[in-house]
Amino acid sequence: MKAASVAALICAVIVLTATVVIAKHSTIGIYAIVDKVVFEPDEKSPERIRIWGVFVVPVPMSSGHYREPQRGYLYFKIAPGMEQASKREWGELKALAGTGQCIGFAHYWVANPADPLGNPHHSLEVQVHRNGDEAAPDIYPLPHRRGIVRSADEVAPEVDLDYESIMAKLHKAWR
Repeated sequence: MKAASVAALICAVIVLTATVVIAKHSTIGIYAIVDKVVFEPDEKSPERIRIWGVFVVPVPMSSGHYREPQRGYLYFKIAPGMEQASKREWGELKALAGTGQCIGFAHYWVANPADPLGNPHHSLEVQVHRNGDEAAPDIYPLPHRRGIVRSADEVAPEVDLDYESIMAKLHKAWR
């Protein structure tokens, strides 16, 4: 009886550890096919960005999973100290708008706002707004370490295990 309990406990630990490892391999925070980008107040000195298209975003609370594709827009403002990186990425997003290309950007894992040490065990929380909805801008997320990842880029399985399947779902929803 005791041996069976120990064996069950060991199996549970192995399964839970494997689940965490798989979830930790998701590094791309937002997958998208961008239709249109608008800078606010203007393109010369943007402070905010609206990105229209189809998006796959993380399920909140460190799940390691993503929501199903959603059509709408993302609305962001620049985080203090991140002006150059954000504007560079926003320029790339604008250039990719309307091409029908699947892309990935931003980090999946972010600092947990409830943790005083800011441990990155919290998934990025992004709201896809429906066209016509009014929204307050979210802070633009940290850029992905590879910048904007395009569908033509080679993505190693150890970087994002679900990359290909997410891109396929995204493209199907976009059509």
